[in-house]
Amino acid sequence: MRRTVNIILFILIFGFFGCDNKITDKEFEQTIFDKLFITIVDSTYMDQRLYTCFPEQGKPIYDKNGKWIGLDSVGQHKRDLECEIKRSALKKDTLNLIIALGNQGLINEKTDLGKYKSSKFTLRHLSEHPRGQNLEYTDWKTNYSKFAGAMSFSNIKFDTKKESGSLDVSYSCGGKCGLGYLVFIKKIKGKWVITKVEETWIS
Repeated sequence: MRRTVNIILFILIFGFFGCDNKITDKEFEQTIFDKLFITIVDSTYMDQRLYTCFPEQGKPIYDKNGKWIGLDSVGQHKRDLECEIKRSALKKDTLNLIIALGNQGLINEKTDLGKYKSSKFTLRHLSEHPRGQNLEYTDWKTNYSKFAGAMSFSNIKFDTKKESGSLDVSYSCGGKCGLGYLVFIKKIKGKWVITKVEETWIS
C-alpha cells in the first residue's frame, strides 16, 4: 500500500514539475523580452515624422510642346530652410512618441502595454487604427501628432544554454516604407543586454 502511495506521489510531483518547466520556459522568454523591450524599441525605431519630412518642391515647368523642363526653383532656398528648421525641432521633440505595436511574437491584443514604462515612448496596439488598402497610417497621423511609426517583434530564439539569443524587429512608417533588424542579446555578468543590432532589410 505504501509503495502504491509513493508511486502516486512520485507521478504527481513529476507531473507538477514537468508542467512547471514548460511554463517556466515561456515565462523565461517573456521576462527577458519585457526587461529589454524598451531598449530594443529605442535601438531600432525610426521617427516617421523625420523619415517623411521633405521640403516642398517648386511647380513643374513645361515647354510649349508639353515637354517637362524642370521645377520652378523660385523660393526653393526658403522652402529648404523652413523644412530644415522643422526637422531640427522634431529631432529635439523626443518625449511621448507614439509607437503602434502589431500582434506578433510576445505581443498580442491582451498584452498590457502599460507595463512598459518609458517617458520617450507611448505604446498603442496597432489594431486601434488599422491601416487602409494603401498601407498608410493616415488615422494614426491624424489622431497623434507624435506618431513615430509601427513596430512588430518575433519570439526570441535562444541558444541551448539560454545564455544568448536573437529576435527579428520590423519597423514601418507607411506604404512600402520600413526597416528590418536582427537584434542579438546575451547574458553578461548576470544581466541581459543587447550586443548587436543588424539591419536586415530596407524598403
